[in-house]
Amino acid sequence: MKKKVLILEDEIIIANSIQLHLEHNGYDAEIATDPETAETLFGEHPFDIILCDINLNHETDGIRFVENIIQGAVPVVFLTAYTDLGILKRAELTCPYAYLIKPFNKDQLLVTLNLSLVHARKKFLHSDQHPANLSDHIELTSRELEILKLLAQSKTTDEISGALFISPLTVATHRKNILRKTQARSLIELISMAVEKSWI
Repeated sequence: MKKKVLILEDEIIIANSIQLHLEHNGYDAEIATDPETAETLFGEHPFDIILCDINLNHETDGIRFVENIIQGAVPVVFLTAYTDLGILKRAELTCPYAYLIKPFNKDQLLVTLNLSLVHARKKFLHSDQHPANLSDHIELTSRELEILKLLAQSKTTDEISGALFISPLTVATHRKNILRKTQARSLIELISMAVEKSWI
C-alpha cells in the first residue's frame, strides 16, 4: 500500500512539484495551501507523514498547526527557508523527525521522507523480533551498500539497475543476499536496521 503524505505548503508551485515527485516515486500525496484545508484533509484521510512548511503567510504558522492539530499522531518533516535558531527551537518542541532547508533537491526530499518513516516505525520493531542467532557483525559488500542506499530512496529494481549499470537479475541477487545476511523480514525492517548500523 502506498504511503500517504500531506503536504502543507502555501506556495502552490512548490507544493505541486513536491506532489508530482512523490507520486512518481510511489507515494500518494495530498496538498493543502493553508492550515484550514490541511486540518480538514488530516481529519478525512489516514496520513502516514506530514511535510509542513513553517512560514505559511497565515496567522497560524506550520509550527502552531503541528502543535494544535497533529499533536504527535504522525511523523512531521518541516520545510523551511529559515535558519533562525529561535524559530528552529520553537519547532523542536513539536519533536519533528527532520528539517529540510529550502532550497532542497528531490533526492534529499526522498531520503528524508523515507528515513523519517523508518524512524517512526522503529518503536514497533523491537530487538527481540530479530533472530537470536543473528550476528551483531554483519558485513555487506560495497555494492550491497550501494543498493541498500537506493532501496532507502524507494528505487525499484529497474531504477537501481539503470543507476548502477547492472542487470535487474544482478540487482535481485544482491537484494536476496542482503536479506539473507541481515535476516530482515521486510524492507522497512531492513531500512530500520541499516539506520541503526549507520549503513545509510
